[in-house]
Amino acid sequence: MPPQFDPSNPSSDPERRAAFRLLFLCLMATGIGNNMLFAILPPLARGLGVEEYWVGAIYTLSATLFMMMTPIWGALSDRHGRKPYIVFGLSAFACSTLIFAAAALAGENGWIPPLGAIFAMALARTLFGSLGSATNPASQAYVADRTSPEERTEALAGLTAAFGLGAVIGPTLAATFVEWVGVATFMVMISVIVGAGAAGIWLRLPERTPPRVQSRPINPLSQFAFGADPRILPFVIYGAIIWITQSLSLSTLAFFLMDRLVLDEAQGLQLSSIALAVGAGALIVAQLVVIPALKASPRTLMTQGAIITIAGSLFMLVAPNYGGMVFGYLMTSFAFGLARSGFVGGASVSVTPEEQGQAAGLTTATAGLGFIVGPVGGLYLFTELGMFAPYIVAAALSVVAAAVAWFHPGVARATEAVRIKPEPKAPL
Repeated sequence: MPPQFDPSNPSSDPERRAAFRLLFLCLMATGIGNNMLFAILPPLARGLGVEEYWVGAIYTLSATLFMMMTPIWGALSDRHGRKPYIVFGLSAFACSTLIFAAAALAGENGWIPPLGAIFAMALARTLFGSLGSATNPASQAYVADRTSPEERTEALAGLTAAFGLGAVIGPTLAATFVEWVGVATFMVMISVIVGAGAAGIWLRLPERTPPRVQSRPINPLSQFAFGADPRILPFVIYGAIIWITQSLSLSTLAFFLMDRLVLDEAQGLQLSSIALAVGAGALIVAQLVVIPALKASPRTLMTQGAIITIAGSLFMLVAPNYGGMVFGYLMTSFAFGLARSGFVGGASVSVTPEEQGQAAGLTTATAGLGFIVGPVGGLYLFTELGMFAPYIVAAALSVVAAAVAWFHPGVARATEAVRIKPEPKAPL
């Protein structure tokens, strides 16, 4: 049985740091499993002989469910505690990865038709989007419960960097081991690692804080209505825009490199994996090195992130070679690290302790919205209007994001909130 809350026995800072490190490792594992798909799936789809829009459909289906469910999981964690939903989400992710591995194996060996394999992969991503989405909002709320407003943006940046580190490792491991062990075996290995992480969270993550009991209804409409609250509305708008720009790049990068450099499937996997890893490394530097050094406000991080995204997207249009394309993607990934930490931290400091799960669910849902619009829209732009079109649209959207970050009064209020006297840290 998990330990009970005891106000006379608060946790020490070492205990809190150990808990955050455990969460970091588990989210890193999910980042490995999730981001390797951006390197594996485009060459796999071309090897199966299916059109690019089927890849976009897989991303979009998963993202739709992710967007709908994350606010619900966040609100449920307010009622019942964070740890059960972190464990549940990790377990669902492990199961979805196993199903995806089976579908890839069956498709590659001709046991089922190519479209049958694609539908099975879509089913696996449906499981991730609907159930595996519980992990992120509950994890963010767990950290928010245990940090003061002044600490929160930096602490949440460290947590979200875990997913970025997984984004470095995932494509790199895919490029290194997929041809050696095969797609299916590699994904089974990831599933086992994430499953072990779920067990580790259940056994080792302390949670002595009582649940934030709430009477609000748990349904998507009521949760999304909270997004219209003026305290967090600008962060939801900004988050949706910045996630769309990120998903435009992620979903089209491998195809962009294959067509721009005239690569086959194997070469596309190798070079896109390297580019994805470099971009994810830039994101980690932004979140683990630059943000703690700058001590910047949410408003500053959001504005800088949007401006650098504009520059990186436009650079992709004129990049003369593979190195230039990697540099352009590095710029947008670094910018995303700043931007994501800014809007997540800003939303968190703008609401009460009882609303942390709900706010975390909504900010996480912006990723789902981004991957509903980005992959389908990006691949449509890519195939119908040319390979440069997604980057032009990303730059234009980032101009809007920069305007929201700098001029919206709600963002300025969050900047003032982090200057108040810190709240006492809650016990674990």
